[in-house]
Amino acid sequence: PNSELRGVSPRATEAIFEHIRNCADPTKNFLVRVSYLQIYNENIADLLRPERTGLSVREDKRHGLYVDGLSEWVARSTSEVRRLMARGQQMRATGSTRANELSSRSHAVVMVVVEQTEAAAP
Repeated sequence: PNSELRGVSPRATEAIFEHIRNCADPTKNFLVRVSYLQIYNENIADLLRPERTGLSVREDKRHGLYVDGLSEWVARSTSEVRRLMARGQQMRATGSTRANELSSRSHAVVMVVVEQTEAAAP
């Protein structure tokens, strides 16, 4: 596809992994985790573990806002994130509308969490 037509998620993912590749500090370690959910008829479902439905948004002091029971998948490259998003996209609720034949009937949220840690000094 035309690189100019890519959306926000692919561009952000590329920027994240480009930053990691260009990090000159060998003591820094990165961990990238991806989650993908949909909200359909006020029901939250995990698009990467479709059997997990009826999830709830929670809040606590340590995690802030989070979706209880939502799976997280470690990604080591832009292409791994792309594959996860494609897999989740296949699970989205769709239906026909007067505007088009195959319209998404849900809201989708992809979450990418990047953790940076420093390796212990030798």
